[in-house]
Amino acid sequence: MAGPSKVEFPGKKKQRMRMRGTKQANSDTQKRLRKNLDRLLEEGEVLLPAMTWNGKLKWGRTDPVTKTLRDLRKILDKRHDTGWLTKRMMAKRGDGVGKAFAGSLLAAHDEEISLVGDYSHQSFGKASFVRKGDGKVAYQAGIQNFHMPTLRMLPWEDHARRGYFFFSWRGGFVCSGPVPTIPDGWLDDVLERSRFDFKNEENIWATEGLDFESISNNEMTGKGYLLMNFNNGDKVAIGFDKLSTVKGKTSFIHDLALSMLPPNLSTVMEPDAIWYPEGATMSSTRDSLDRVLDAWIGLTLNEGSIAKRVKMAVLHHLDDGFIVGERWFDTAEAAVKELNGSVAEKELALKLMISAAGSGIRISQRGGVQEREGDALEIYATSCNDVLSSLWEEHGLEGLKEIGIEDEEAEELWSLQCTKKRAFGKFLKDIESQRSKVGIIQKFPYRAGKVPGPVGMIHDLTVRGLVDGLGKAEKDALSKKGDIDAEASSWAWLVASGKSTGQEWQFSSDARERGGAWSHAAIGVWKAGQSLVEGDDVDYKGALEMLRAACGQIEPLP
Repeated sequence: MAGPSKVEFPGKKKQRMRMRGTKQANSDTQKRLRKNLDRLLEEGEVLLPAMTWNGKLKWGRTDPVTKTLRDLRKILDKRHDTGWLTKRMMAKRGDGVGKAFAGSLLAAHDEEISLVGDYSHQSFGKASFVRKGDGKVAYQAGIQNFHMPTLRMLPWEDHARRGYFFFSWRGGFVCSGPVPTIPDGWLDDVLERSRFDFKNEENIWATEGLDFESISNNEMTGKGYLLMNFNNGDKVAIGFDKLSTVKGKTSFIHDLALSMLPPNLSTVMEPDAIWYPEGATMSSTRDSLDRVLDAWIGLTLNEGSIAKRVKMAVLHHLDDGFIVGERWFDTAEAAVKELNGSVAEKELALKLMISAAGSGIRISQRGGVQEREGDALEIYATSCNDVLSSLWEEHGLEGLKEIGIEDEEAEELWSLQCTKKRAFGKFLKDIESQRSKVGIIQKFPYRAGKVPGPVGMIHDLTVRGLVDGLGKAEKDALSKKGDIDAEASSWAWLVASGKSTGQEWQFSSDARERGGAWSHAAIGVWKAGQSLVEGDDVDYKGALEMLRAACGQIEPLP
């Protein structure tokens, strides 16, 4: 039974079937494609890649690129035969490029361009095209967008896989055969279109701030640079400062690679990076540097970070010396000057760095320690404190001995700092203070507790006050009330040192009376002690003897 008849309503427009992957072209797209297809029809011969290779294959065979070019020229001879073009674009056999070419020529005969296909490639770009026949979409898009240097290479990708090289730029389109021979004008155009401003001298292109003679000799110039050595003798140098400051949607190396097919720059160029700290030797850094450059040329390393990566590759693999930040030094004395810290911190850090020389370690910015290749001591920390913390357990004891601390004291200080680390600035100040106290104590003829009786008590308070401060001595004096002699000795010293005012209530009248009788001699001891500390030649023992007589002390001085 027949189906129901279709009813058409007045004003309803006839609908066209639309192929998947197509869209309605806007006026700008129609104009652009119209222009491209008309030119393809009229000037198709000049839009084909020029074959510059004159070599021969084995046994007299014709190379596949030349075969394809011959086929395309035959198709161009039939460009106005739409029937023949229709058959060719649908042929089951024949060159795939030829099928796409025939379909594109047939599209040029269409009076109206309405439905277009959208082609998009992550690397080579995107464009609209008219889809005709069953030729590869990429080939049709490339043929119809011959004005795009990257996209027009797509129809030749199969030939590229077979080992043939293509170069495409605004001024030309060349196949150099199985040999990657750089054509004239290719590099000039690519550099002109790049995101960098290059200056040119003979066969060298360089960004601002780089010296051409240094580049020709692969020597350091500016702040370092990337160097591309092309197989035709050309050199291109890009300063590290330009890589980090100039921004763009795509990287320079990406654009350069996509101006040839296959996009394998290693076939036409050998990269290098010229940067090294002054005075350092580079022989040990080659392998690590090559790994960075391989990542860059392989399009897996962001150009903005390459300068940092190159410097790290070099610094991390230097064999000897001292590295601080991005600078290299042959001596620890020169290297320690780059660190922040007090004179005392730098002195101790220097001793530890000398001790750690040749250990092959790296100190991170936060003071962490890592092993590294080579024997150099590599420091990224900026403060002496971080360096000291990193090297302390392994080299701290030796460092303390080197700055003049005796073995037993050094062992104690090192162990204490290992167990409970303090800021080394405070640690060294405490050591300095302690050593200063020891120096003062050594000026006195007797140590604390070595002199008996009231004379000994007043002597001990005198030394305590001059070494540790009056406050601590006063506290001791106020606490020593075991017997009348101790109480009297404390009062005598308070009077001698001028600290007795307001303290009377803490002492018995007997103690004040006895201590007051001793105070004149105690004042003599206090003044003699002050002079001794100041370095004067004074008879401190004589002052103690006078005090002994004043106190009526029978026990003699030691």
